[in-house]
Amino acid sequence: MRQQMALGNFIFGLSRNFAYSTLQRKSDGGWVNVDILTSKPKSSQTGQSLQTLIIGGRSMYALAMVRLDELRALQVLRVPLPLVDGIGRNWGLWRINNLTENQSQVIDDGTAMVIDWTIELAEYTNA
Repeated sequence: MRQQMALGNFIFGLSRNFAYSTLQRKSDGGWVNVDILTSKPKSSQTGQSLQTLIIGGRSMYALAMVRLDELRALQVLRVPLPLVDGIGRNWGLWRINNLTENQSQVIDDGTAMVIDWTIELAEYTNA
């Protein structure tokens, strides 16, 4: 089965009708500016922050609602999860910080025909 990414036992990809279309990865160099009264700020190294990922997509119909419930069930576990991409690269452990969904085209039984969603992950480094 082809996949874009696996977070724990949850698979993102067309094979499960829950593919993402955007992935934003953020890391910093650990630099901060220390203000100096009589000159330019001094650069200081404080260590890198945790990397973050924002993965987003648009999914359709009740199946998307089910997939988001699966992600929320993982979030409720409150444990770091392994993240592996579709080519087998292990990204290490990640925690689920936020999961957002925007439902539209909702029909009379409450089913959303279109759901725009994002999941925000942060690197877990306590291990």
